[in-house]
Amino acid sequence: MRRLRLILAVLVVVFAAALSLLFFQPLTKSSREELIVASEKILPSFQLVNQYNETFRLDSLSRKPVILFFGYTNCPDVCPLAMRKIRQAMDAGGISPQEIVVVFVTVDPWRDTPPVLKQWVERNYPGVIALTGSYEDLAQVWQAYGVADPEDIWRARNSSGDYYISHSAVIYVADKRHVLRYVVSPEMSVEAFLQAIKEVIEEE
Repeated sequence: MRRLRLILAVLVVVFAAALSLLFFQPLTKSSREELIVASEKILPSFQLVNQYNETFRLDSLSRKPVILFFGYTNCPDVCPLAMRKIRQAMDAGGISPQEIVVVFVTVDPWRDTPPVLKQWVERNYPGVIALTGSYEDLAQVWQAYGVADPEDIWRARNSSGDYYISHSAVIYVADKRHVLRYVVSPEMSVEAFLQAIKEVIEEE
């Protein structure tokens, strides 16, 4: 557990720094626990395929706040931790998927096909929109969000045996206009995460 926490801490620092060099700059530390406040930048839209093998565009979620996380269903540690934290925060606040939409984007399109994502969502995270697509389409999204180097993901995919993918562990929380408000860690407290969710839901 200590090793996992160290990895998470390093990932958060590295990717917060990376994001500050991209479209999310500048980032500032909130007075509340663990929250990083992002600037007035709109989430880049994209078009992928959901767990029902239907075309999905992020900007189709008009007037809906969004929680966005990148991961993969075979992830052994960080991804399940992040997804559980999202679910725990929403459950703690009695918040439904109609109030804030949770979007999961895979970094492993070879194993995370629509049927796999559909089963994974139904079994573990009802209400989540899970997205996949071609490597080429996803690579553009990964780069736009500073999630991972597509070449590193490609090399991991082509390694022998089971493979693991290194990627950002941060969770994005955006308001109804899809302006990024918070960049948060999956290790943060449920209370702090819930506060961020409530703020974007309550914004006019």
